[in-house]
Amino acid sequence: MKGNKREKILLTAAKLLSRKGADGTSFQMIADKVGLHKSTLFHYFKNKEELVLRVLQKSVDEVNNDLEAIIANSELEPERKLEKAIDNHLSLLVKYFDNVKVYLSSLTSLSKKNQAIYLKKRKKYEKDFEKIIREMKGKGYFNGLDTRIVTFGVLGMLNWVTKWYKKGGLLTISEVAKVFYRMTVKK
Repeated sequence: MKGNKREKILLTAAKLLSRKGADGTSFQMIADKVGLHKSTLFHYFKNKEELVLRVLQKSVDEVNNDLEAIIANSELEPERKLEKAIDNHLSLLVKYFDNVKVYLSSLTSLSKKNQAIYLKKRKKYEKDFEKIIREMKGKGYFNGLDTRIVTFGVLGMLNWVTKWYKKGGLLTISEVAKVFYRMTVKK
């Protein structure tokens, strides 16, 4: 039961933090929305900074784990790995939209130590994504292009979705992923 309550707290905190930022969101506000006494939150998180860090880590941990599984799948050709990585990235971006907004608005509210913990995980994701681009180069894609720049370009394109994508819009996020893959690989 504690795990379910922790998840509810993280989800609620992500929603509030995405709208009001770390400075505008108090433990009391989170407790009220979850239906707990403020002091009960301290059974789950030692302070608001830890809670913000956990909100940020929830999404980055899942996307890292999924990308690692894609890379490790030796049955997939590099093209299919990239296609799956793009779809996974966008699906989780939409799933964790509030968490992404927390990153954009509240990362600097964390101590340098906690920023470094989170940014190390983001850097790992970037390096893993770059592995796929490197595999693609080995198959003749992106000839003459710098691997890191291609990686940054693809990730930038994917991350920009947070600025314009609306659930229930013209395309599903999987359809957007297919368009982005085709733009990147030109079939």
